[in-house]
Amino acid sequence: MRLFYLSKLIGSKDPAHRVGWKSVDTQEARFNALLAIGDLKGKSILDLGCGLGCLYGYLRQLGWKGDYTGYDLLDLMVDGARKRYPQVPFENRNILLDPPRRQWDYILISGIFNHKIKDNWTWIGETVKACLKISKLGVAFNLLETKDDHEDSVFFYAKRKDLEQKASLWSVGKSKIVTGYLPDDMTAYLYHPGGFHG
Repeated sequence: MRLFYLSKLIGSKDPAHRVGWKSVDTQEARFNALLAIGDLKGKSILDLGCGLGCLYGYLRQLGWKGDYTGYDLLDLMVDGARKRYPQVPFENRNILLDPPRRQWDYILISGIFNHKIKDNWTWIGETVKACLKISKLGVAFNLLETKDDHEDSVFFYAKRKDLEQKASLWSVGKSKIVTGYLPDDMTAYLYHPGGFHG
């Protein structure tokens, strides 16, 4: 995974491409799906897998005001995000090995689950459950949706029914799956009791 992002960081100047997205449009389509989890005005957000801080930049474009924190496993990403937005708290942290002591209203996760590893569902489940512990209202994350053709062997693709079952199991409140914003992507919302927005 580190080599994948290192090649992207070296090979492109555009932030969306440098964190592995095909275009700014597809990146922002995923952002919009994540941001629809609820009313984020004045809320605190943890951007898990923040990359170069693109979600923060997009939120700022939208006029959002709130408490933002960005975490990433890769120091190269964190260094790049700090250079782009020096006033913002970006941190190199693995929440499974080093859980933070604070909580956020919402935790948003874009793209980190797309890389194929030995056991994707176990890692996703552990990460989502860890996020639920440090979120007050909910967690949103996206996954690539499996299709019969054109699947890239380096990426992990999930079936919608599997995601629905697992999101329902992981959620301590209610869950919802959103599709239709891109042909091969889906977003899950997991809410705490009292945090469900329809």
